[in-house]
Amino acid sequence: MIKRFLKWVLGVIVVIVILVLIFAGSEYLQHRVPGNSVLMVTLQGEVVERGSNSIFGFINTEETPLNFVRRAIDHATKDPRIIGLAVEINDPQMDLAQAQEIAQLISRFRKAGKWTAAYIESAGDFGPGNLPYIVGAACEKVSLMPQADLGITGVGIRELFARGTLDWIGVTPNFAAIGQYKSAANIFTQKNFTPGQYEEDNALVGDMYDQIVAQISAERHLDPATVRGLVDQAPLGAPASLKNKLVDRIEYEDQFTNRIKHSGGTRHNLENYADYSRSSVVSGLAAPGTRIAVVYGSGAIERGQGGFDPLLSPEGNAMGSDDIVAAFKTAREDDSVRAVIFRINSPGGDVIASDLIRRQVELTEDKKPVVISMSGYAASGGYWISTPARAIVADPGTITGSIGVLGGKFNLAPAAQKIFANSGSVSRGANAEMFDSFTDFTPAQAAMFQNQMLGDTYNYFVKIVADSRHLSVPDVQKIAQGRVWTGQQALPIKLVDSLGGFDDALAKAKQLAHISPQQPVAIEELPEQPGLIESLLSGKMDTARSLGGTPMRALIPLTRIIRAALSGRAGFRAAYCPIAPTM
Repeated sequence: MIKRFLKWVLGVIVVIVILVLIFAGSEYLQHRVPGNSVLMVTLQGEVVERGSNSIFGFINTEETPLNFVRRAIDHATKDPRIIGLAVEINDPQMDLAQAQEIAQLISRFRKAGKWTAAYIESAGDFGPGNLPYIVGAACEKVSLMPQADLGITGVGIRELFARGTLDWIGVTPNFAAIGQYKSAANIFTQKNFTPGQYEEDNALVGDMYDQIVAQISAERHLDPATVRGLVDQAPLGAPASLKNKLVDRIEYEDQFTNRIKHSGGTRHNLENYADYSRSSVVSGLAAPGTRIAVVYGSGAIERGQGGFDPLLSPEGNAMGSDDIVAAFKTAREDDSVRAVIFRINSPGGDVIASDLIRRQVELTEDKKPVVISMSGYAASGGYWISTPARAIVADPGTITGSIGVLGGKFNLAPAAQKIFANSGSVSRGANAEMFDSFTDFTPAQAAMFQNQMLGDTYNYFVKIVADSRHLSVPDVQKIAQGRVWTGQQALPIKLVDSLGGFDDALAKAKQLAHISPQQPVAIEELPEQPGLIESLLSGKMDTARSLGGTPMRALIPLTRIIRAALSGRAGFRAAYCPIAPTM
């Protein structure tokens, strides 16, 4: 019996070894890149922060993993076998910060003395296309499909106010917020802009618009006033785009690809970025001793496990406190990890979950440097979890700050009465029904909720910001109040330390860990991603979706707060930023 079992175990081991050798061999053959090759990067669907690192993982053709794009272009910049970069842009959905990062990667590739070209199939098909265009404009030459439009139409923020609807259906909102700019609950409590909300949105739109104009102006060598004039005329058809020097050529994708393949009279191999960037099994097993961990925190912050959550999370993804806590423990306890980069793309969320994560960042920072790399969003709870880090790096277009807190509940009793339903209760204790969904707050309860529950949380938030950013509490109060800032605005008020993308955060992490800038390091991406079978068995396919990419983006605050308010706890307290610019 024992011999039979041992033979079975040995057989399994042999099969595993054979499979590893087969995969290693196929990876080696797949990664043989001939000289004179061109890297092909296709941007389509949602630009997500992270794709699967495993060779067994699947790449969703409806999304673009930013970590794959970054790894491919970074490596190709130094690879003598790669002579050029071709970027095909099929109206991808991304945030301004993500577009800026991709443009920065292209710029670094160009500075290495290699050529770049972009093909734009569509930049805003019946919608704004500023972001796809500024990525394309970072390339040396830009081609546009004959029937495409350039939707460089500017920047806007549309707010939804549903107070009138709630009054009509008989739902009474009992909400409070600390901070004159903390506007996430305005969707329920107001019928139009408050002065603070309008001031905040106007400043945010203005700064993002100026950033986009400046980037187009610099890349296409046009006067900023000329670019503003073109924005006011957009969307622009292909002939107008060519005439106004926004593009260099009008052609179809097959013509672009054929021209790239035979540029300079030589046939070039076209290397797909996803294949080129994927780590091989052998290199994974033989990783060098010096490593930097990258912890990805994407989506709204919630207690428990995160991952793909299409029914309850409007952006399809949640940052679970359990997952992030485990990731930081892994990074902290691994002596080969010299520093940690916390890559954040989150508008915030649950206060307790945010503080659980913040504590793990703090414990890790006590042992090794932690650097924050802010992507599209790192606001409210997303800023809360950033505070203990030694350095914060944000893109100019990152949405950050929003140091404030809000919460409340709905009273459903009037709505129930409209459909001839009634409710009764029996209780003991003055506040036993404080968060009951069939009562309003009493004046004493409203004061307690505003001043104690929300007020104490807000004061704590302000204090951890003051302590970590080496500011006084009065100084933080001036820039807090729930106010949202771009990364560019956040720099002079000391909410961030420097502007840049992931590569800049990596350089900072190496500096703080006393690693030479030229020394290669292995990147360990956390939390560990489940394999295909584990994902199927758990019912959760982890895709790390970004915050953008849905036509109903303006409804994210509504669904997020309704979910929190009706999640079995009639009341809730959150640090959440609802702003969703259209670009």
